[in-house]
Amino acid sequence: MKLSSRLENLLEENNLTQKKLSTELHIAPSTLNGYLRRDREPDFSTLIKLANYFRVSIDYLLGVTNIRRPYTTNGFYDDKEEDLLDTYRTLGPQEQNYLLQQAHMYSNQDLDFSQKK
Repeated sequence: MKLSSRLENLLEENNLTQKKLSTELHIAPSTLNGYLRRDREPDFSTLIKLANYFRVSIDYLLGVTNIRRPYTTNGFYDDKEEDLLDTYRTLGPQEQNYLLQQAHMYSNQDLDFSQKK
C-alpha cells in the first residue's frame, strides 16, 4: 500500500474530510489532494505532521510496514516495549505464536495484584 492509499484509509477511519485535515495541518487543500492522487509527495516535515496527527509511524504511512506502531508521548517505545519487541523478533514462528497466545491470555484476565497479599 502506498502513501495515497494509507492516507485515504486514515481519512475514512477518522471521518475526516480532506479540507478539515488540510486546515488542521496547515497544508494547502490542493497539496493534500496531490498526495491522494499520487501527483505529489510530502516533504519530511509534512510526513512528520501526518504521522503525529494520525498517531502512526512514518514507515506505516509510506507502506514500509503494515504495523501502525502507535505513537507514544515521546515518539519512541519505552525500554520494556522495545525489549518485548526485540525478543519477539528473535523467536521462530511457533514461539512467536505461543508468546502472543500468552499475552492475550494475560490481557483478557482481570489481574488486580494490588489487593492480593
